[in-house]
Amino acid sequence: MDEEFEKYGKKTKYDLPKQTKKENFLFLNEVYAQKGQTVLIGDSITELFNTYELFFDYTQKSGQAVYNRGISGDTSDRLLERLSANALNIEPRNLVVLIGTNDLGLDFDRRFITDNVRNILLTTHEQCPDTNVVLEAVYPVNRHMGLASRQMVGKRRNEDILALNEFLHTIATDLGAYWLDLTDALSDKKGRLSQEYSFDGLHLNAHGFKIVAEKLIPCLK
Repeated sequence: MDEEFEKYGKKTKYDLPKQTKKENFLFLNEVYAQKGQTVLIGDSITELFNTYELFFDYTQKSGQAVYNRGISGDTSDRLLERLSANALNIEPRNLVVLIGTNDLGLDFDRRFITDNVRNILLTTHEQCPDTNVVLEAVYPVNRHMGLASRQMVGKRRNEDILALNEFLHTIATDLGAYWLDLTDALSDKKGRLSQEYSFDGLHLNAHGFKIVAEKLIPCLK
């Protein structure tokens, strides 16, 4: 699999903080996490998700713990690399995957992203065939919220995000994953990430995450 990554010449590496987060998640899974729960995995958007508060009622009613396994800056290749150690080793009942925006920010080839996502779904099916997989569409961005948003959004363009999501939708359909596209729910009238739901044009605030939780919970088993 590494040879496949290398031919694109874009394999990313973790710095010490990210490597530490990956190792921390492994420790938590091996010592404290319970099998058969819900795992959210992805980049900083997932890491910032207010999961305790927004899934509190769901956890109380379903008995399902919701583990957040997001790492800021994660790309599709790095998520694939840590998938087993940070998620699949606890045989989750639900696995929610949101990845790809940082790949676009680094100007990675669409094929690189889609191959990695396909392998994420295939690996999950092979190791945890009973896991309910929810693949989320990459969220829109908004560079028109000031200087900070232009810097944060960087090279990401909504046209590219929409094009990538079309391919991700096909992958989800082909591999039997639940496809959750929140583009319309999170967008303003111009198709940009709504200022109501974001603080920097890329990441969601609690109001945005409330929308995500409300749409996501019905997809969980």
